[in-house]
Amino acid sequence: MTDIACALTDDDAQARFAEYAELFAAAYAGRERTDTGMRWSLRSEPGVADWARDLAARERACCGFLTISVTEAGDRVLWEVSADPAAQAVVDWFYGLPVIGRPEVRFDTIFTGRRGGG
Repeated sequence: MTDIACALTDDDAQARFAEYAELFAAAYAGRERTDTGMRWSLRSEPGVADWARDLAARERACCGFLTISVTEAGDRVLWEVSADPAAQAVVDWFYGLPVIGRPEVRFDTIFTGRRGGG
């Protein structure tokens, strides 16, 4: 079974959530469920694809149980997340992130492993 643990400290997680909120404010265009997970659509404005790729790489580094890809399609940047069924709660949380914005609560409950610093 895949270890579902995030390596971010609580402070780092809050900073990461704030960055997601900034990305969504700058470029969010929509979201959808996929057969294997979820997809965000971002407007392909200058710098958005590079920003999304950088953020996705950092997310993969702390949450290695997720599969995250960022691609460009026409005037959209597509951010896709999938995972093993054991990590579906985390994929669902990502799906809701544009709606819930910057969470002010701890999300330790979605991880079966211990978070770094948390």
